[in-house]
Amino acid sequence: MTTPDNRWARASLACTLALLLAACGGTNTADTSADGAQTLSVPVNPDRNEADDSTAPNAQLTAQSLAQAESQAQITDASQPLESLPPGSIGAKEAYLSGAIARKAAVVGIPAYRFYNPGTGAHFYTISTTERDNVVDDFLSPFTLEGPAFWVAGAYSPGLSPVHRFFNTRSGVHFYTISEAERANLVATSPHYTYEGVAYHASQVAGQGLVAFHRFYVPSKGFHFYTASESEKVSIQANLSSSYRYEGIGYYVLDSGTEPDLPQPGPATGTSRSIVVQLAATRLSGTAPLAVQFDATGTTSSLTHQHPFHHVRYAFNFGDDRGLSWPVSGLPKNSQTVGPLSAHVFDLPGTYQVRVRATDLAGDYSERSITVQVLDPNAVYASAGTVCVSAAANFSGCPAGASQVTALPISATFNGRRVLLRRGETFGSISIPHGSQNVQVGAFGTGAKPRVSSIVVGTVRPTSTAFPRDVSIMDLNILQGFEQFSTMSRLLLYRNTFDPPTGSTIVAQINIASALGYVVQSNTLPPSQYFQPRELFLVENQIRGSTTNPQMGMAGLGTRFVIMGNDMGTAQQHTVRLWAMHKGYIAHNALRGRSSDGIRHALKVHSGGLGDFNDNYAISGSTWASRQIVIGNNRLGDATDNNSWTGVAGPQNNGSDSREGLEDVILESNVFHRGPNTNTEFILMGRRMTSRGNTRADGGSPNISQYNNSYQLLPAEWVGPFYYQ
Repeated sequence: MTTPDNRWARASLACTLALLLAACGGTNTADTSADGAQTLSVPVNPDRNEADDSTAPNAQLTAQSLAQAESQAQITDASQPLESLPPGSIGAKEAYLSGAIARKAAVVGIPAYRFYNPGTGAHFYTISTTERDNVVDDFLSPFTLEGPAFWVAGAYSPGLSPVHRFFNTRSGVHFYTISEAERANLVATSPHYTYEGVAYHASQVAGQGLVAFHRFYVPSKGFHFYTASESEKVSIQANLSSSYRYEGIGYYVLDSGTEPDLPQPGPATGTSRSIVVQLAATRLSGTAPLAVQFDATGTTSSLTHQHPFHHVRYAFNFGDDRGLSWPVSGLPKNSQTVGPLSAHVFDLPGTYQVRVRATDLAGDYSERSITVQVLDPNAVYASAGTVCVSAAANFSGCPAGASQVTALPISATFNGRRVLLRRGETFGSISIPHGSQNVQVGAFGTGAKPRVSSIVVGTVRPTSTAFPRDVSIMDLNILQGFEQFSTMSRLLLYRNTFDPPTGSTIVAQINIASALGYVVQSNTLPPSQYFQPRELFLVENQIRGSTTNPQMGMAGLGTRFVIMGNDMGTAQQHTVRLWAMHKGYIAHNALRGRSSDGIRHALKVHSGGLGDFNDNYAISGSTWASRQIVIGNNRLGDATDNNSWTGVAGPQNNGSDSREGLEDVILESNVFHRGPNTNTEFILMGRRMTSRGNTRADGGSPNISQYNNSYQLLPAEWVGPFYYQ
């Protein structure tokens, strides 16, 4: 969007560079053909544009194609399996609305990388990592890599359609359309549009997990401009309507936060016919450091009285053995052996094979593996994609080619960028706004971690479904806390230090989505437009509070939630409080307790009610029960812990708030440390609860109980069985 003659556009739209797609090229620029091969695009007449061209692309044909696809989706048989859809055909509307189309497409989802040509003001993008690297390495290339822009299906997936790519030999830019009618019209009437084939696949029908891809025409430049950002579209219409003519939605691309329906890479191997292990991952690719949760809860067993979640033993290997161990448990980071859920952070670029073995009570086993691709952040955020900040103008250690500034960028410009703060320096608050994606905030140089006042992600007043996604905050010293108000996907808080907050009392030093219910009720965005917070990772942070501030060390709710390797202790109330948790993994932490009144816990997990979980907030709201939680290899409690109970996974109390369900919880191999008032290590109350291998540091037997089954309003079917091993 940046143009040499439009300084306003350069400043105001830099915040969303990674979300935008503009026609690529300009005169005499290296380009990419649809199959990823590098070619040279040379315009026949660079002085001529499409403004007076009667054979230019016709947006009405695209609008008609999308309308026809929508009509077809309404009448397509919903009982027809997606796998039986012919390539390019339209599925049933229900499959789009449920997210089935997007989840299946996410299996072959890949990022499109965006480059900027400052000489022409044009942009170019590629889905080919080879092409991306070739352009980056080409010293003579006029293009600057701006990072991943959006996600598409790199291959056919049911319910999606091919996006066609043309090269305009007059303007030297590319044009994209999903409309077969518009493609045919250009081929028949516009010889200066060279057809280069299918670029990727996208959807002609709106649905869950799909993002509208808006199309503008720029008459003065003779090319089209595209954006997947709703806020960007609105900004252009409000400020640049005289030069950017809105032509409507071009098609729908993938939401990068969509969890894929992962295909199995082949039949499970092993010695058992009674057990078949399944393995899924929250994602298969992304930029380092890449946090991934692995899920074997789909494992099945035919053995009598064997529940796969509780009685099958799981061993994960992440294919990332660098000899590292967890400081708390002393166990290797490259493997996990507690329960069917696990997680790992891949620090280095590369390809990793992740394996799981499930062993049943008879000793037979089944194995499965998947591959994870980790991208190099120096390539993803090359050149202007990285911003180094030093008030002292000390840029030693800043990546080559990165922008160098002496003050924190405005909040909007974090979008699509890696922002690195100088070690040893102090900065103000950071706000990463609604609509942001693919953001990293970290450190460069040597010395102490950069000190940051506070960090906020998102807003309490969302106006669109562009909730933040793929945000990593790492290697910072955060003074007043981190807050994410409503919902988001793919958050990584990694290796940060949180000091005891000063001033007004805050709810928690890490507060994730605690206000979601209030936000939904208080805004005009319909509940169906919100999803439950998902893919949340808190890894290797150190959190120290005081008995006066904060109220809690960490508080939050969500699904695919990982709390791993952290050291937390001392708060006015609980060290960690989880309002509700689905597919949670809490491991290798030191949760130390100590509160202002001695009636709190180092770890408290409860729920919102007895309802089923659904990603869509309109379906499950805030009344869903907590399910599938593994709590293992932690240090729980401390010699200074003044509470009587160290932890609880159950209703928050035995009175009016006791109608809260939890099911399928494993408490395993934790070491409990008693304080002067400790009488109970852990309370387990719910449906199907397991305790095994837990010990006390002083050699005594840990007191793990059901609180005398005294939860008044908890239905009997939500109590037990309890598996103590």
